[in-house]
Amino acid sequence: MNVFSFICLVFLCSFSLFSCQNSSDKLPLDTKGREDFISFHNKFYEDSTFQLKRIEFPMLGYNPDGSEERFYWDINNWNILKKVDPENEQVQFLPFYDMGDLMRSRIIIQNRFMIENLFSLINNRWYMTQYSGMHDIKHFKGVKTTENNAEKTPS
Repeated sequence: MNVFSFICLVFLCSFSLFSCQNSSDKLPLDTKGREDFISFHNKFYEDSTFQLKRIEFPMLGYNPDGSEERFYWDINNWNILKKVDPENEQVQFLPFYDMGDLMRSRIIIQNRFMIENLFSLINNRWYMTQYSGMHDIKHFKGVKTTENNAEKTPS
């Protein structure tokens, strides 16, 4: 085998590996040609490797120690998020808040705590760009927790 053939073989193998990895990240598109948010959201919580690829580190969030200091999540302090059971009676899913290229999700737990996540559209692909962690609802200013606002949505 000559050097040129070897280089071509290596290139083809690496290209096919790269293609396989990217195809596993492909999601259905919405009517605007963007990734479908619900499909993204489901995969984000089901696939830890996908989740890590789809977080913009360092990511702004609320400080887990409860202080008001600016806090940034990075790959070293991040814990993989798991899907919350939508059938749990102590959990309420607020409807996704669609702001075009931004989506906000809120989950209320035991009518006392809330988790808020912000997802941003970057090059027609969704990424988590802000994570609150679990905080007392009072921490989120202007949040209403009435039964009417707390309709369950699929997660």
